[in-house]
Amino acid sequence: MLMSNPQLVCLAGLLCDQRMWASIAAQLEKEADVKIVSFAGFDDLTAMAQHVLANVEGDFALAGHSMGGRVALEIHRLAPQRITHLALLNTGVHPRSDKEIPGRMRLLEAAKNQGMSALAEQWLTPMMSPKGRNNGELMATLRQMVASYSLEDFEKQIHALLNRPNAEEQLAQISVPTLLLSGTEDTWSPVEQHQKMQQKILGSELVVIDGAGHMAPVEEPAKVAQALKSWLQTNRRAKNDQTIENILIEWQCQKRITHSINLLDQGRWQELADCYTEDGVLFRPSAPTEKIEGREAILASFTARPAKETCHVLANQETQIIHAEHAIVTSRVVLFAANKKAESLEGMVQANADVFIGRFVDELKRVQGEWLIAKRQGSIELHYKGAE
Repeated sequence: MLMSNPQLVCLAGLLCDQRMWASIAAQLEKEADVKIVSFAGFDDLTAMAQHVLANVEGDFALAGHSMGGRVALEIHRLAPQRITHLALLNTGVHPRSDKEIPGRMRLLEAAKNQGMSALAEQWLTPMMSPKGRNNGELMATLRQMVASYSLEDFEKQIHALLNRPNAEEQLAQISVPTLLLSGTEDTWSPVEQHQKMQQKILGSELVVIDGAGHMAPVEEPAKVAQALKSWLQTNRRAKNDQTIENILIEWQCQKRITHSINLLDQGRWQELADCYTEDGVLFRPSAPTEKIEGREAILASFTARPAKETCHVLANQETQIIHAEHAIVTSRVVLFAANKKAESLEGMVQANADVFIGRFVDELKRVQGEWLIAKRQGSIELHYKGAE
């Protein structure tokens, strides 16, 4: 049976559209089903992220360029369980600085007074590498791309960037295969900026393209496409590597997850908390964006739960081995619950009519020879409400 290609969603940046990704999409057509998304008319990064999530079905690999990289991080924050791979190209995570505002305002004034075509010269040209600037056909295409945006669209995207969230803390929460990419001639989002990001994303890879500027996807599309192709194949290589060592890691990690779920249903809170690393992180399915950090805080969150009977059923577990000390287990979860111990036939507890189906994405690390949960990201994706 032929396996379908994975989905790859490519996000355009400020004043960019499908032209930024067109060549790369063509080169990856045998590797993935590519969808390109741009953001004319949006004035908020979270709204951009929600737009993508609403218009793409299922799980997908995600690549963002420049502002699109920031949108990609916001998508990961909102729905990490749907992201299989993450690529951040020529982008950053730092919050707005005071020095940034005057520069953005000058560009807006230039667009208002001289038009979007003039803006292309003032904004676009300095971001290109010397090689890119000397490519007449490429520069003409990019100028047309910028000019296709209205002044109102530009103002909205500037507003979105100036009111962007601080994404620095989020980097440590990323556990999917992550590619960082920059060019040696990128003065807007330099290599050093990506090196700092790499230090915070465990297992991430940094690709530096010699001679490329901020618009690397169009300046060096073949090299960028090759980097993305290798990145997309990360999971495939891991799944095919069925060594005894990897089989043992997979068994140990899945056993830890199953044991933790049994402890959860049995209400053995201290033992459940001990399944986490000392600095473990929990995002509960009922509050997938609220971070509970540290073993003691996790224990407190469980002991504060209202008394109820639960039964979590795990299914479709998959393990991705990052390396010998780090792995990720993804599980589908079906939850049945009863709010109180109301006995029915033969002492059984009558469950609620509501059934929830969701997912756990568990990042595990080996600590002194023992696999522990470093992060659990829970989500609820389906809600079945039976007859009362």
